[in-house]
Amino acid sequence: MKQSRSLFALVAVVIAVSGCSSTHGLDVRVDQDNYRDAKVAHTSPIAKQEPLRVWADDDVELFYDAESGTTPVRVDGDRMSILALSGGGANGAFGAGVINGLYDSGQLADYSVVTGISAGSLIAPFVFVGGEQIHQLQEVMLGIDDKMVLGKRNFFNALLKDAFTNGKNMYEFIAEVYSPKMIEQIAEQHRAGRRLLIGTTQFDSGQLVVWNLGQIANSDLANRDALIHQVLAASSSIPGVFPPQFINVMANGAVMEELHVDGGLSEQMFFQPANVDYRKISEAQGLTETPQVHVIRNGMLKMPYSPTKDKGMALLNRSLKSLTIQQSRGDLYRMMYFSEVSDLSLSFTFIDDDFDGKKTTKAMFDQDYMQALYDYGYNKAVQNTLWAEQLP
Repeated sequence: MKQSRSLFALVAVVIAVSGCSSTHGLDVRVDQDNYRDAKVAHTSPIAKQEPLRVWADDDVELFYDAESGTTPVRVDGDRMSILALSGGGANGAFGAGVINGLYDSGQLADYSVVTGISAGSLIAPFVFVGGEQIHQLQEVMLGIDDKMVLGKRNFFNALLKDAFTNGKNMYEFIAEVYSPKMIEQIAEQHRAGRRLLIGTTQFDSGQLVVWNLGQIANSDLANRDALIHQVLAASSSIPGVFPPQFINVMANGAVMEELHVDGGLSEQMFFQPANVDYRKISEAQGLTETPQVHVIRNGMLKMPYSPTKDKGMALLNRSLKSLTIQQSRGDLYRMMYFSEVSDLSLSFTFIDDDFDGKKTTKAMFDQDYMQALYDYGYNKAVQNTLWAEQLP
């Protein structure tokens, strides 16, 4: 009996991480020798001055010119603010509630840099554009349901192909929400000196790629809108549930493909990709106050006690939740460390023990649960009980 349970759990793990053959135009993939040198093709002079994307560990000084001591980033006010939005699936409703609560209570900072991964990547563009889009965020996040993003589901596709769903509904949802009009609004904010960064995982290497989404929106790429939709779809595409995104790049003088999936596989959240020195950027603006970093963790930071049935899927489900929480804690510890050594002020918020919402259905996007999460985040923001500086 125990042997059969172990086999079932192993099959489930294979399902959870499978991802290799969604519809795509080429069969030539970047390889171990050239993947770090691959570039997104472009012709824009603006894009040449600022990268469209970087590897998270690149030794590239972003958004600051050491020779001239200048930065393209602009700050309105006396203090630079950075926002990092984590993954979390349906828990993204919490982040949407936090943002709307801060906005409605007049506390939403004018973030110069906004980053997002997975669910956070869907929230980040709304925060970046701001204004009327903040309330639109509420409608979008609470309007998501299983039918809208999952569409047709096939268990055997996850075993034999690349995902539990064909991804068509998810991609169409993203293309509709992040319309050409909104992409142009993103470009306007980029030109105004703000930066929007989205993380995906380059699946073959397992490394985080950070996309300069505002720069892409402001470029003259022929596939600008489609590339943005691919990046957002990839960042929020859980392997095995949604198919991966094959993104065309230039490598060795030829067009090749990269496989991109959920950014949460490499990091749950980030705020300091490559070599970004927020102190230098702040000082280049003539500011003296310490830059502030806000982190919205769309999930818990400690595993609640819960008796688990001795069943394969129940054990796997709780194991994956535990791994994600521990990964989030590790990411946050790292961010706190770098904030301290870089002289930044970091605060974060998360779903704490006092949240008592329960799922009432088996749906991935349970509507009652998401509304409860939204209300919880909204009330924490309005009641000014949002930010913490010590991990539980």
